[in-house]
Amino acid sequence: MNKLMLTAVAAAVAFSVAVPAQAAALLGVKAGVDVWDANAKINSSTNDKSDDTSPSFYVAFEHFIPLVPNFRLRYNDIDTGAVAFEQTDLTAYYEILDNDAIAFDLGLTMTKFGSGKVKNETFDEWQPSIYGNVEVGIPMTPLAIFGDLNFSNFNSNSTVDGLAGVKWTIPLVALDLNVRGGYRVMDYDFDSVKNSSSVKLDGWFAGVELDF
Repeated sequence: MNKLMLTAVAAAVAFSVAVPAQAAALLGVKAGVDVWDANAKINSSTNDKSDDTSPSFYVAFEHFIPLVPNFRLRYNDIDTGAVAFEQTDLTAYYEILDNDAIAFDLGLTMTKFGSGKVKNETFDEWQPSIYGNVEVGIPMTPLAIFGDLNFSNFNSNSTVDGLAGVKWTIPLVALDLNVRGGYRVMDYDFDSVKNSSSVKLDGWFAGVELDF
């Protein structure tokens, strides 16, 4: 898995140097919040199901400096009763493509799982993953379809955190206001959590984003 991550980053760097992204601005900031109606299931058991409305906050910084990756910070507070943990994603990524038709980002994420609790088991650990994001604009409309994925199989832990949805952009004077909605899935298998290793959360989300 380490070789796979290094190959992905090397490919992203080489591509970003050979084909520079056509960024709309030299510096940019995106900040947003999503509200997620998460349903949790432990070890695929229908007897261990619970749900809760969980917030997700994120901010991304993008720039024009070659070879230096962009950066995104995302925080999730999950507490469905049967499952509870704080998840902080630190992502370094490159813009492979960036135009009105399609945008594609590729990078690496380090995720910190803190204050974790599944049934009577606790966990607190770091997990690396490959990061990808794609956005496709719908011609002649303010709408775009997007997808976001973190995937990892490292040190006996397997994690998938993905979402897909639709974004509606409202241009304002100094920024764009994006209204988002879609579906998100977390599918985690923690080797360090005994007897409760498989945790799946999924559900609809809605949010707003400020794009400076």
